[in-house]
Amino acid sequence: MNNSFARLIDGMNATLRKEVLSRLDDEFARGQVFGVINLLNTFKVRADWSAGFLLEQIAVQRAALDGVAALLKDRAESASLPALPAAAPPAAVPIADLLALRDSQNQAIGQLLGWLDAKRAALGPETAAAVEEQLRTAMRAELAIELKNSPRPLFAEMSSGSED
Repeated sequence: MNNSFARLIDGMNATLRKEVLSRLDDEFARGQVFGVINLLNTFKVRADWSAGFLLEQIAVQRAALDGVAALLKDRAESASLPALPAAAPPAAVPIADLLALRDSQNQAIGQLLGWLDAKRAALGPETAAAVEEQLRTAMRAELAIELKNSPRPLFAEMSSGSED
């Protein structure tokens, strides 16, 4: 049976903590091991086997892009909208494709923000605010996903060479 990527990383971290750190007396060397543990924790949530991270980001971006499209559906200003990426793919897609989709949706959100600045007066305050809220909600959610999927940094352990 194969272990999950996360379980492999957890095993490496446990070995470093139990077998390596317990044998190191040098503060600098211990700090370096904590740096490696921190790096492994980052890999655990962002590596190729972690499609869930990208799928969360893609879903919040898609909700914003679909929300903007719905708000502007029958408006004359929508003729000048930037091209939006196609709908999100199913989960069984190569990671490289998910990264490309996430990046293209981020680009579309950026282009929509520029478009909104240029068309704000023509849209009217209520529609412009609704469009802006859709985009800002997606950007905030993407940051929240980043923070949720980032391990707690081990700066104190790296600088002191010991765990709290």
